Amino acid sequence: MNQTALDLWGTETRDALQSLWDRISDFAPNIIGAIVIVLVGVIVAWVLQYIVVQILKAVRLQSLSDSSGFTAVLKRAKLRSDVSDIVGTFVKWVTILTALVPASIVLKVNGVEGFVEGILAYIPVVLGVSLLLVFGSQFTEVISRLTRASVESFGLTIAKTTEMTVRWTLYIFIGIMALFALGVPREFTVIMFIGVVSMIAIAFGLSVGLGGQNHMSDFIKKLRDELKK
Repeated sequence: MNQTALDLWGTETRDALQSLWDRISDFAPNIIGAIVIVLVGVIVAWVLQYIVVQILKAVRLQSLSDSSGFTAVLKRAKLRSDVSDIVGTFVKWVTILTALVPASIVLKVNGVEGFVEGILAYIPVVLGVSLLLVFGSQFTEVISRLTRASVESFGLTIAKTTEMTVRWTLYIFIGIMALFALGVPREFTVIMFIGVVSMIAIAFGLSVGLGGQNHMSDFIKKLRDELKK
């Protein structure tokens, strides 16, 4: 009886180990294939990064970035100011993410393919919004300075205030456009815009109510006098 139980236990253990080995044998090629795909993707990514960086440096993209003010924006954001390296790094990671798609298919991992494809599809949107913010900020600075110069040419003393008003109005407008482009729900954007305007109004009211009455009175008087001229 004991021998029979021992034989049964041995048979079940052997069958379990054989089943485990069969599963490993079936899945091992997939693992190896996925690893090879990822490694090849990483190598290709590094090669593409090097090629892109060298091409962009050859066409003097950095000079264009400096003249357009984009480099100054990067420095204010505390990012690397070498545009060629930034683009090369971006190309590298896009290539690596692309390599993860066939690797996930080989491994039969559900969800990874859709997730990576979603990220890759969203990248052009992010790039478009980034360009909108960069060129929008440059446009805002130019318009606000032109506005100040125009007001100063009339001899008005409210030039700086007008410049700040135009600048922040354009910044808020560009920010709303960026949120819409990113697919942020319209209702959320409207609520956030109302919150920002309300915050500014409350801050302005408190500044006047907590000791700025005299300054506000002088400002209104000067504004009235300027408009009467």
